[in-house]
Amino acid sequence: MTEDSLFSDDRSDRDYQLFSSNSREIDVSEYRSFSSWAVGSLVLALVGVALLLLLGSDGFVLYAPIQVVGFMIGLLGLYKIRRNNFELTGEKVAKAGVALSAVCFVVGGSWAAFVYMTEVPEGYERISFYTLDSEGATAGSPISEDAAKYHGKSVFIKGYVHPGVNGLGNISRFVLVGDLSACCFGGQPKPWDMVEVDLKPGDELTYDMKLHRLWGTISIDVTPHLAVGSTKEATGDRQMQGGYYHLEADGIQ
Repeated sequence: MTEDSLFSDDRSDRDYQLFSSNSREIDVSEYRSFSSWAVGSLVLALVGVALLLLLGSDGFVLYAPIQVVGFMIGLLGLYKIRRNNFELTGEKVAKAGVALSAVCFVVGGSWAAFVYMTEVPEGYERISFYTLDSEGATAGSPISEDAAKYHGKSVFIKGYVHPGVNGLGNISRFVLVGDLSACCFGGQPKPWDMVEVDLKPGDELTYDMKLHRLWGTISIDVTPHLAVGSTKEATGDRQMQGGYYHLEADGIQ
């Protein structure tokens, strides 16, 4: 009579059969959940790619934060997946999100840097709407000292066409504003937040919401006047009042 033993080599032993390699093994991956961090990283990376293709170098400041967040979320997802590999899956998706965010950030940043270093034509000085704002102005002079020194100078500036000329077809005179809020929603900008532009023949454009680059000679005049390039039909019952700055443009992109 054979005695039962806890260490029996009997192949018919039920405990042995339970752990035998011949029995059906449980696929642990069937019970793992997909990491939401991995999915989020890939989604943000794809959004960054779309904005890169849509906005180009001009939109780097808008999509760069998205790419940075996508990169960080992807790294966090990889850390969580590797720490809990019996519960989470999606390592390849997280790696794709990290790689795509990193590549797009480098490409977009390099593109933006190259454009910035090469966009100003020779002989022109870069200014912005921050240069022209009212900080430092006095009651006696609405033009700050920093802005006043550019009167009659050759400058380069970037901005958006004010919608006061929307629907007028090809235009050579318009108001340039510094941000999308004034560009999209119109209204009366502050006199230091607008530059009235006259283009050369052949440089006419139609209204759009793109960022434009202009270079030419800027002049300053605080005398009240109506803005160039706008009509009552486009701006409403009250025609837009002009600002302090005027640009006789030599070119536009």
